[in-house]
Amino acid sequence: MVMVPAGQPIPRTRVRVGRTLGRRDGWQAVARGCVTLQEGDAATPVRNAWEEWHLRDAQDVDHRLAYHYGTGAVMLSRPEQVPETLDPRTLREGEEVVVTLDGRPQRLRVDRAAVAEVFHVVGEPTPPLRVGDPVAHAELHGPDVVLTVQDAGRGVEVHRGTVLDKWAQKAVLGRDVGPRMNRFLVAAGWAAVFVLLFNLLNACMPDDLRVGAAGAVRAVVVPAAAGQVPTG
Repeated sequence: MVMVPAGQPIPRTRVRVGRTLGRRDGWQAVARGCVTLQEGDAATPVRNAWEEWHLRDAQDVDHRLAYHYGTGAVMLSRPEQVPETLDPRTLREGEEVVVTLDGRPQRLRVDRAAVAEVFHVVGEPTPPLRVGDPVAHAELHGPDVVLTVQDAGRGVEVHRGTVLDKWAQKAVLGRDVGPRMNRFLVAAGWAAVFVLLFNLLNACMPDDLRVGAAGAVRAVVVPAAAGQVPTG
């Protein structure tokens, strides 16, 4: 059974099929498709969920743009060729493996290793994936290095990624691709803050100045001195 997060649009990022990302004077790629994956099932709480856009540049190189639903992290990755055999199904979370990158061996730690499930597809991702397909996935971290290793039944793919903050997204992708905050939730949040502050202020006022149930401030009545006829 697929567990789809309720009340949230999918995909969440501000990327659409056919949209070009990048800078006019630099690297550019076109969004061809997106898959949304999650770890866990109906009997196991979901541990991770993310969407993965498949981009293709002018040299027909497939890149990945991932957005993690839990952390909000955005990562752009490119294919990486390594001499070692990496199998996401045999990698274990917490173990360390040696991988040759840039001509020298580096020790990387396996931070995630699980079989994810595709629960949403748009466009034409490469390779083609369908809802319900299992994807063996592992993420390896080292100093300034993030490798993702995936196998969707069509061979192991290794990608080398870079986490992009908002400034780096604008510099590399030409825009901030993170989802916009829901305007309704923002308005509701501000309304809640206003009501809380109003109640606190009203509680701190003297009784004679508190706002009544009808919403009007009660007038301060000063008794007339003896023998003095009130005017007005």
